Amino acid sequence: MALSACGSAVADGSSGQTRAGDVLSYAIPVVTLGAELLRGERDGALQYTEALAVTLLGTEVLKSTVHAERPDHSNNRSFPSGHASRAFSGATYVHRRYGLESALPLYVLGTYVGYTRVQTHRHRWADVAGSAAVSAAASWWLVQPRSDQRLVVLPEIGPHYVGVELAASW
Repeated sequence: MALSACGSAVADGSSGQTRAGDVLSYAIPVVTLGAELLRGERDGALQYTEALAVTLLGTEVLKSTVHAERPDHSNNRSFPSGHASRAFSGATYVHRRYGLESALPLYVLGTYVGYTRVQTHRHRWADVAGSAAVSAAASWWLVQPRSDQRLVVLPEIGPHYVGVELAASW
């Protein structure tokens, strides 16, 4: 359903794209949570709910403290994008819980949501990237990879380094 909404929006022009971005920003979290519940993954559903709540709270705190003016000059709540935070919350959750390959379609959709926000001059790409970072931080903090994962890739950020930790099981 989400892909068909995205595809039809491109044909409709920018107002259709805006509408598709709006819908996807809510649909991605709902579908992510619904999929976990349908699979019987109650632990995953709880972890996603927590990560989504922290993402939304972090986004609102940053909007209220950073005071970045929107490109359309409508207000000073541009950073980070709430739409992109919601959209990327599903992608970063799936990435952390199930791996990058499973999350790639959600990252594409999250990026599309960000694109719709940039195209309407409501945000800059830095606002979208900030949203992805807030979502990733919440997911890496609160979500545990499934125990049957064979390879887990964990980003590490320190005061003087950025790295990647690999954990493998066989």
